[in-house]
Amino acid sequence: MKLTIDKRRTDEIISVFEAENLDILPGTKYFRNFSGLEKRNEKTGKIVNSAGRRNFCLALNFPTDVLDELAALGLDIVEFNSQNEEYGDEPLRFIRIQISEGGRAPSALYLMNEEKKTKKLLKGSEVNLLDGSRFSKVELSFRTWHKEDGKVSLYLNSAYFWLEMSSIEARFADYDEILGDEYASGEGELPF
Repeated sequence: MKLTIDKRRTDEIISVFEAENLDILPGTKYFRNFSGLEKRNEKTGKIVNSAGRRNFCLALNFPTDVLDELAALGLDIVEFNSQNEEYGDEPLRFIRIQISEGGRAPSALYLMNEEKKTKKLLKGSEVNLLDGSRFSKVELSFRTWHKEDGKVSLYLNSAYFWLEMSSIEARFADYDEILGDEYASGEGELPF
């Protein structure tokens, strides 16, 4: 995974290239919440994510100097010792990125198809499918928002997701899908 920081006058644009499935932290308990479900801490009952607030966590598998640079921007880097051996012995470090659905700069999330060189903009509830998906690659860009209290929020500009396919899905990936909404509603004539 590679990262670049473009410092602007009042904020920064951070771009991440060649992220993998484990970099977009899997699991719906706290890490992925593309669907915007309300989530509570199991022990305290405290709300940790309000209903409708879409977000996800990005693992920060970077050398110390890169982590120091991100911390100097004011990013809230969360760190804890993971029980998951896939992350190794090092503490798991991550940041939470918010998904904006309205306003001046709504987030754009795309599903990519490498074979056909196509992309599909995910709209509304289509974004929910990312919660349980496995990714072969992810590239994204997000911006910082420096608040008056000194805290920094992160908002997604755009993200491109390549889904990891099973052997069956890969076998039929180059087939064109011919049934659209007009056939599902009974208005169109079936093409076979």
